[in-house]
Amino acid sequence: MSKKKQSVRKNSPKKKKSKKPQKRTGILKLVSNRYSVSFFIILLLAFASYLVYLNIKITDKMSGRIWSLPSHVYARPLELYQGKSISIKQFKTELKQTGYIQVSNRPTKEGQYRILNNSHFELISRDFAYWDGLQKSQGIRLSIYNDQISALHKLYSDESLALFRMEPVRIAGIYPSTKQDRQLIKLDEVPDDLVLALLAVEDRRFYQHWGLDPRSIIRAMLANIMAGGTVQGGSTLTQQLVKNLFLSPERTLTRKINEALMALLLEINYDKSVILETYINEVYLGQNGAQQIHGFELASQYYFASSLKKLRRDQMAMLVGLVKGPSWYAPRRHEKRAKERRNQVLKLMLEQGALSQAQLNKYVALNLDLANKPRFSANKFPALIDLVKRQLKRDYDDSDLKSSGLKIFTSIDPLIQAKAESSVSRVIKQLEKDNKSVSNLQTSLIVASSQQGEVQAMVSDRKPDYPGFNRSLDAVRQIGSLIKPAIYLTALQQPEKYTLASSLDDSPLHIKTSKDKIWSPQNYDKKFTGDILLIDALIKSRNVPTVRLGLDVGLSDISDTLHNLGVNRKIPAYPSMTLGAFSLSPFEVANMYQTYAANGFNVPLKVIREVLNKDALPLKRYPLKSKKAIDERAVFLVNHALHEVTQSGTAKSLANTLQPSVAGKTGTTDDLRDSWFAGFSDDKLAVVWIGRDDNGSTGLTGSSGALRIWADLFSHLDTQSLTLSPPEGINNQWIDGISGGLSNKNCLGAVELPFIQGSEPTEKAECKSAGFIEQIKRFFN
Repeated sequence: MSKKKQSVRKNSPKKKKSKKPQKRTGILKLVSNRYSVSFFIILLLAFASYLVYLNIKITDKMSGRIWSLPSHVYARPLELYQGKSISIKQFKTELKQTGYIQVSNRPTKEGQYRILNNSHFELISRDFAYWDGLQKSQGIRLSIYNDQISALHKLYSDESLALFRMEPVRIAGIYPSTKQDRQLIKLDEVPDDLVLALLAVEDRRFYQHWGLDPRSIIRAMLANIMAGGTVQGGSTLTQQLVKNLFLSPERTLTRKINEALMALLLEINYDKSVILETYINEVYLGQNGAQQIHGFELASQYYFASSLKKLRRDQMAMLVGLVKGPSWYAPRRHEKRAKERRNQVLKLMLEQGALSQAQLNKYVALNLDLANKPRFSANKFPALIDLVKRQLKRDYDDSDLKSSGLKIFTSIDPLIQAKAESSVSRVIKQLEKDNKSVSNLQTSLIVASSQQGEVQAMVSDRKPDYPGFNRSLDAVRQIGSLIKPAIYLTALQQPEKYTLASSLDDSPLHIKTSKDKIWSPQNYDKKFTGDILLIDALIKSRNVPTVRLGLDVGLSDISDTLHNLGVNRKIPAYPSMTLGAFSLSPFEVANMYQTYAANGFNVPLKVIREVLNKDALPLKRYPLKSKKAIDERAVFLVNHALHEVTQSGTAKSLANTLQPSVAGKTGTTDDLRDSWFAGFSDDKLAVVWIGRDDNGSTGLTGSSGALRIWADLFSHLDTQSLTLSPPEGINNQWIDGISGGLSNKNCLGAVELPFIQGSEPTEKAECKSAGFIEQIKRFFN
């Protein structure tokens, strides 16, 4: 390079270096960048939208149905009055089932009773809401002698009571899938002592914070650090409620953030009293089998068999102590642990000024005084509850039954149910013991009131508490000779043609079927008697004369009679139907025989009486529905014959073993697959079926099988004898027991039979004088 160029370069002016712009950092950069601003706005909108979503979630639940409340099913209330038949043992059982606690001194609280001289009872009932209103708690005393109530008075008073209604046994719950149970209580009904204890232990600053309490969080952190583990929580009641109602139990950061946000929103939307009341009804406090106990009111019933407002302070403290860990402090399993936790709660109440030192000393010295067993146990009668559900589904869908908190009152009698279960267990075992070639017998037993058609008890398995196949409702089996009264009833509705004294033909019969085959029905003894009176054919359950009679009156007319008796199933119109070669369930058979028991009035069997809503307000009543289905004169004639079945016919064993007078009919199917008995007294009807699920032979007839369960049950029931009062238009007449002609009381073989007026025999039979012994028997009869 030349010197000139170098000098020019040296002498030329220097260019100033341009300064680079300084970079902005932090918030300033974020704000100044238009993309960052947009992103920030989007984040704010997203967060606001999420808050709106959470708020909607909260308000939707809180303004609607917060919980799925199970429906509770109650038995009939036990009505007490002077002269009522009930044993001391039965009354004790009723008190036990309703959760009454026996005390040695005079009862002072609801749900307590004592016994004096083993026959005098003193008790204080509980408040209970019925269809007709609230029945307030009342003290009563009663005496029971010779299995009857001999006196009924107000407690500590000479004022007698005409009638007293015990609160009914709660026999079951219809639960949601979560198996949660609770009894709602309003905040103004919650004792102040429980609220003070709850706040002292779980959230001292409940009325000062907005859902989150930094002080409590810091205090809990310090306590946990000093203890070297988790000994105290910092969650508020609001946070606990949010966690239980809206969130899953998983422990994640996301859930904790949601819990905090929703707690704030809950406090913004709702008053403290609403939050507290909801918490008191929601908190989980224990487990009864698969059933979860939620809320302080149900927990009070479960642990102490008493209403929350009736508890002592120390008992309330125990319930509050359970909040920390219902399983860890479960008082029935860990009594010592539960008592220590209760005492901790009491000391916290002292610190908060809710107790004095003297009161603390008094309460910590007391036992827990738990009820002997949970007042509300698991469903006891699965078959009956299945019937309740099916009949309710006509008016309520499944979700309402499981979540609306309905109170369902039924006709179920726990005392009769217990006897029915005992009879089934006892006799089935004996039948299998007597016949070792037979096993796996199954059964159904239905008991109902004769006139009202109310189901009082039902067993559908040899193991009555087994919640499996409901044989009473769903086991559709051939009914055999149970059909016969309907055939004779069809005939006797034609008095100009048939009477109890009509002669039927019991000789070999051959019938050509539609498939060109010959059907030759046989009698059970494989013999034929020739001519036989209509009443004797029914009493002795003769097959061949029954088939002839059925074909004569017409299969379609028999079907009509069955429908009038209450059978809704389609009846096949072929000759073998006259011997019961078609199938019904035990419940359908009970419906049919109920019409006989009610003297021709069909009253469809029912189990539900009333339904109340969760607030104990009436929703629906199920009154008695009956209609005159059959001429009561014809029914009377059949019932007269059915009574004779139990005296000299296929069920004659009842005459010697059973005190009350009854009527009934045995039923046996081909190859001894099904054993039946249906019978009734003036006030009770029962149907029994015995069979095998594989439809194999039981080796039992109606009289050797089902009748034995029926007889065992009725021998343990208090029942009214069958009276058989003839309706207007019935005349009695002495007739010859062989020919059916008119006879005289003093003639040999003469029997007295009822007739529909105008249908009496006109021809006279030859009279042979009865012997001296026979006349003496008739005189005393």
